[in-house]
Amino acid sequence: MLSDARSRQRLTVVAALLLGMVLGAGALRLSGVGGPGDGDSAQLAGETSGPTQWTISSLNALGADHTASGGNKHGWAPGAERMKWLTEVINAESVDVIGLQEFQYPQYQVWEQQMGTSWDTYPGMLWGKKGMRNSVAWRTDQWSLVSSSWVKIPYFHGTVLRMPLVLLQHVTTGQQIYVSSFHNPADVRGPAAKWRKQATDIEIAMVNRLRSETGLPVYVTGDMNDRDIYFCRMTAGTDMVAANGGFNNGTGGLGGCGPTRPTYIDWIFGSPETTFSGYAANRGPKIRKSTDHPMIVAQAELPPVVTPDCPTTTPTPTTTPTTSPTPTATPRPTPTGPPPPNVPSPSP
Repeated sequence: MLSDARSRQRLTVVAALLLGMVLGAGALRLSGVGGPGDGDSAQLAGETSGPTQWTISSLNALGADHTASGGNKHGWAPGAERMKWLTEVINAESVDVIGLQEFQYPQYQVWEQQMGTSWDTYPGMLWGKKGMRNSVAWRTDQWSLVSSSWVKIPYFHGTVLRMPLVLLQHVTTGQQIYVSSFHNPADVRGPAAKWRKQATDIEIAMVNRLRSETGLPVYVTGDMNDRDIYFCRMTAGTDMVAANGGFNNGTGGLGGCGPTRPTYIDWIFGSPETTFSGYAANRGPKIRKSTDHPMIVAQAELPPVVTPDCPTTTPTPTTTPTTSPTPTATPRPTPTGPPPPNVPSPSP
């Protein structure tokens, strides 16, 4: 129950932004997407795959404009050179899936040169030269794209940006996962706490909807510009766990929630069926001279699944907002904050 007009107005804004989740609209399929009969890697009906293991990462690459003429990072190498160093670290860490932020066109060009056809990215150039600032990238020998979409997130001064959401399929086990890359606004251009709160509301609602409608694992990567606040809200409002651990006992208040220390503003969250290990915030020499953020890395494992039970497309929203249903497979902790925002209902 909404307590006042301001709360109703705020949740109305969040619901409207959620309508930008064009889930499944313009789904893309790449050559090599597995399915029954597509090749040796496909699982036949009733067959169970082995566990799915991969390395996931989140990295704010420090946008090229920060170190260009007029930027605020004087004395740093240009964005293109910094991106070359970062690709070397990504390969050295054997990363398979990564969420990138502040990934600008000069850096994207170097990525394409260095990674070639061994990696793919979304959105790439689909949204123009400014559109790839938040991207999801994956090794094509490990994962193939099933569908792609976006979520609309308020950024500086509430300006809405599209941020990527992809459905990937493991080429060997057939396991499907959703991966997103978000960048919630910092306070560098004025107080942005209200926009971060709205962004977090939308990200929580996205997770809950995907979980309840598909049952598939969901992974959220990104620079959230919040530490404890983001962790506690995400783990209270969804069934997600952080790659670096932490606790939320659902009681609310002081001591009821806490991430593992040290805590960063860069995050990887995953669905609870994921076993995370080897978490690291890499600040090695190449990272330190390339970006002002650590490179977050973790190993992830999912148990065997019967792959044909997984859907291959994302649901399409309607304009009628309703409360997202609660997943039945994994109970979610009782939220400690305000009620979750309304989200669009699926098409009949």
